Amino acid sequence: MPEFEFNGNDLSRLAALTYSPALATRAALSGTHRVRRAGHGTDFLDYRAYVPGDDVRRIDWLVFARLRQPFIRILEHEDTLFVNLLIDVSRSMATGSPQTKAALACQVACGLSYIALSAGDHVTLATFSQVLSPPLRNLHGRSMMPRLVTALRAAPTGGTADLPAIARAFSRDARHRGLVVILSDFLGVGDVEAALVHLVARRFRVLFVQILDRIDRGEGLKGPIRLRDSETGGVRDILASAERVHAYQRRLIEYCDSLHLMCVRRGQHYLPAETSDSYLGLLAGGLRAQRLLR
Repeated sequence: MPEFEFNGNDLSRLAALTYSPALATRAALSGTHRVRRAGHGTDFLDYRAYVPGDDVRRIDWLVFARLRQPFIRILEHEDTLFVNLLIDVSRSMATGSPQTKAALACQVACGLSYIALSAGDHVTLATFSQVLSPPLRNLHGRSMMPRLVTALRAAPTGGTADLPAIARAFSRDARHRGLVVILSDFLGVGDVEAALVHLVARRFRVLFVQILDRIDRGEGLKGPIRLRDSETGGVRDILASAERVHAYQRRLIEYCDSLHLMCVRRGQHYLPAETSDSYLGLLAGGLRAQRLLR
């Protein structure tokens, strides 16, 4: 199980953050994210000119009578955001210093959950390795935080992950579209692009949070060493020369860059993280910079 701390003293800083209204999803529920839409909602904001394809029932005919031009009323509607958190707890996530990758993933997931629950939004959370755990669905309200933290602390770690299969399993039973946050090192998890394409095709917004440790980056490797694959358990003895280490580091950088570009090309989001990072810094800094939080 991931060993992590979620400090209650951080709650005031988290409560000051909210999700971007652009992530909100139309649903039968009323939320707190105010989104501008033509002809929907309750609070009047402005007018805009009618364009072909607009619903003619939304034309303000009183304005048309005065100006002899059709205008659409812009109203503000409060929508609900559905935040779906998928946390990788496979064997490779159990490594890291000063905290494991799984521990930081759980901290970030708790922070994102608290922000959503504080705003009246809904949270679905699941962990995965070989299979997706039974999700905690549609948690609502701050009173759900202890239940969420308990579930994360009880999640078993180990095994390998097949991310495309996890994406298919999650989307098959998902009841609402919204934001899907996948927290993983994305090492040895299968075809990441296939998982992303699958989720985007089903109209989810996607955020990849890639958590790596200094050892993943080859720091401190020198001389004859024995490598053990944390996913398969396979062992290999190598001589970690400077050339080999540099070549490995270049490949890792290229892979991380490809994940970032993959997300950008499809209008999705990518956040790199290190086990030495503060989860508050990632939320208040990294995600605010990407305008996912404000």
